[in-house]
Amino acid sequence: MITKVSVIGAGAVGSMLSFHLFSRLSLSELAIVDIAGDLAKGVSLDIEDSRAFFNSSTKVEGTDDFCSIKDSDIIVITAGVARKEGMSRLDLLKINAKVAKDVSTSIKKHAKNCIVITVTNPLDLITYIVHKETGFSRNRVIGMGSLLDSVRLLNVLYKESNMSTASFEAFVFGLHNNAMIVSENHIRIKGEKAGKFLSRDAIKRIQEKTAHRGGEIISYLKNRSANFAPSFSVFKLIKTIAEDSNEIIPVSVLLSGEYGLSDVCVGVPCVINKTGIAKIIEVELTNDEKEKLASVKEEFKQLKELA
Repeated sequence: MITKVSVIGAGAVGSMLSFHLFSRLSLSELAIVDIAGDLAKGVSLDIEDSRAFFNSSTKVEGTDDFCSIKDSDIIVITAGVARKEGMSRLDLLKINAKVAKDVSTSIKKHAKNCIVITVTNPLDLITYIVHKETGFSRNRVIGMGSLLDSVRLLNVLYKESNMSTASFEAFVFGLHNNAMIVSENHIRIKGEKAGKFLSRDAIKRIQEKTAHRGGEIISYLKNRSANFAPSFSVFKLIKTIAEDSNEIIPVSVLLSGEYGLSDVCVGVPCVINKTGIAKIIEVELTNDEKEKLASVKEEFKQLKELA
């Protein structure tokens, strides 16, 4: 049973996620931790003031003290520098890698049995760092990225086809960056291949728009980053874990031979339940997709060297 969740980072995503958790889940405790303690405290007080709307009894704490994450069932890492216009996820690496290492030390000390969900970019590498620094088994370190990419794909499909999102089955895999793999073979509309309903040009537009969606959003937000879809993506993961749903969701996970890759974190479809990642699903790939996924190994090697 999930009774305590801690959110590390009280920025836009962390704050929005904390509100979703307070308003939609029956938790005993919700801890919001940020090096800016006053920010975390202010967010916690603001969330508490909505208590009457939800008849919530959740205890909310906002603080800069990492001791408050003690005995958490799930910890979400949103802390770090947000990606801004003109900034690649790699630009974030040196700053956010240090943040991830420091946070991992605290998690290992105060909540050694928890499940960790990473949101901080560059997401796949941060997921890898958290796994290595905590020493947690791979089922307990989950990167949110490919879930967000997949829901963005569903939205782009809706806008291109004008069909209900309930009609689609689709997911994105690979790294959480512009090189993500948006596979036509894994887009289904009411069980049928996408090509039955969409032209080749439309499918190509969908793939390109999905891959560049994050950058498009940032180009308009300037010095802010996306937060509505990212925060609800994390909430979806937490809810799936809390309800032991055994739902297939694409997330970043450490691979150990799956898809021919080892010692890299990459987004692939997984069964999610109360244990975290219960099973990694290996789907059939085209030769081109296999080559793209294989290229992750070299890119990840370079990232690890920079970190």
